Amino acid sequence: MPLKVAVQRGLEEIARGLAGRGYEVVGMEDNTGPVDVIVYSGVSNDLTGFDTVDFYGDGLTMGVSNPSGVMLVNAHSHSPEQVVSIINSRLS
Repeated sequence: MPLKVAVQRGLEEIARGLAGRGYEVVGMEDNTGPVDVIVYSGVSNDLTGFDTVDFYGDGLTMGVSNPSGVMLVNAHSHSPEQVVSIINSRLS
């Protein structure tokens, strides 16, 4: 089963790169189901999109069912290949 990755709006190139490598990609702002990874842009300090994300991994918000929580990846200044490498290195 492929990892499910929520990608913030505006990171379409990253989303296409992840989908092309076999990840299940959903929009962060539109997703209500469980995800394994959230890819966001660290360009601004506005993280209001994370108001329902549990950073501590208790499995109760954004449908996170993994007891170790959700992985957050800051995609600022990274190519799709670099984001894939980050995800693979952390989850392998």
